[in-house]
Amino acid sequence: MDCLTVMAPMKTSLFADDPAATAIDFMVEKHMGLVPVIHRDGTFAGLISGDQMMGFLLPRALTTMAAGTRGLTRASYLNESATEMHERLEALREKTIGDLVDPDVDVVGPETPLIDALMMIKDRQYVVPVLDDERKLLGAISFFSVLYALREVYDRDEAAAAKARERAERERAKAERREVDE
Repeated sequence: MDCLTVMAPMKTSLFADDPAATAIDFMVEKHMGLVPVIHRDGTFAGLISGDQMMGFLLPRALTTMAAGTRGLTRASYLNESATEMHERLEALREKTIGDLVDPDVDVVGPETPLIDALMMIKDRQYVVPVLDDERKLLGAISFFSVLYALREVYDRDEAAAAKARERAERERAKAERREVDE
């Protein structure tokens, strides 16, 4: 099975030069935490993730620490207010989507074997963009698109098997009627 078979086409495009507010609203509305982003010419710009955005919402004191937030599990000593978090969110909304994307992600082509995309998903890249030879975004593969495609393939196979059983039953009944008529 190849990636084209299971990819979900992108019905809505997020453009790198749009305000980040567009991406934030889209991600909240669609409940998506990792979304492909394109340039106006349709070429792939990168992925925008909720994890990246959460990093922008953290207080500057945490993001400027030499060690960053790796290994840090508690920061309640900062005593954040909703107003402070809202101010950072509003500042984030004013950036462009392109300011927030990660351009260095693994991608696949439509003919790439599905197993390669599954390995990327297993390695925690939960959305794998599918690009054509010109780097245009064709769609994306996720855990959910794989399950959906497998369910659809199973349903098609089950439907074909049911039709074959019905056809065999009709042929058997027809043969029995011929025997009775003779």
